[in-house]
Amino acid sequence: MTVESKSSERWFRVDQTLSDHCADEARIWASFDPLTSWLNAQPVTQGGRAAAWFVRADPFDAVLRHYQRGGLVAKFIQNRYLWAGFAKTRSSQEFELMRTLWRLGLPVPRPLGAAAWRHGLSYRAALLTQRIPRAKPLAQCSDLETWRRAGAAIAEMHRFGVWHADLNVYNVLFDDQAKVWLIDFDRGRLMAFLTPGQRARNLSRLLRSLKKLSLSQHQPCWLALLDGYQERWCAPEQLK
Repeated sequence: MTVESKSSERWFRVDQTLSDHCADEARIWASFDPLTSWLNAQPVTQGGRAAAWFVRADPFDAVLRHYQRGGLVAKFIQNRYLWAGFAKTRSSQEFELMRTLWRLGLPVPRPLGAAAWRHGLSYRAALLTQRIPRAKPLAQCSDLETWRRAGAAIAEMHRFGVWHADLNVYNVLFDDQAKVWLIDFDRGRLMAFLTPGQRARNLSRLLRSLKKLSLSQHQPCWLALLDGYQERWCAPEQLK
């Protein structure tokens, strides 16, 4: 279940468990502000656009992310988007997509809350997700079996018709149990199925990010990932 609040200027939707641990709406809103003292916000230093923090949003260890634009437009408009209603905000759409994937059992963090602040025709947005304990980006991994599991996780995501808008080596994590997790579904889409071209473009983006690391063993890592991907994609249940 989720709890929703809205006014003429700001909206949020949060997980019921998070809401139950907050005394009132003011505390929920404070959970989206990295300056809130009891969140003990610590900047996320790898990946992203320097607008994410590790926080303590009782009862969860969480990741708070404020949406930031990229590319040339970011030089003029850093964190504003065109307002078309809360349901169409970046945060609300990502929250809904992740909630669907989490309920399906895909390896994604539990979505905890989405918020948006309206400013005339524009808005700012934020997202809270549960933190994966002791997780590291795939960019820091040299274990071929973990890369193979990453390929399998991506194939499973594709099997459910999920297109990831920014699949890169920092949006694939692995924990101390070598379990692979997929994060950052901003602008992602859930479709009836993905075409071979869409799947290939997702993987090509991931390969480009891998090559930027200049790892000496990037080729074996990539081949291991493709092996895991192909095995999961061609699993017997997929062929029924």
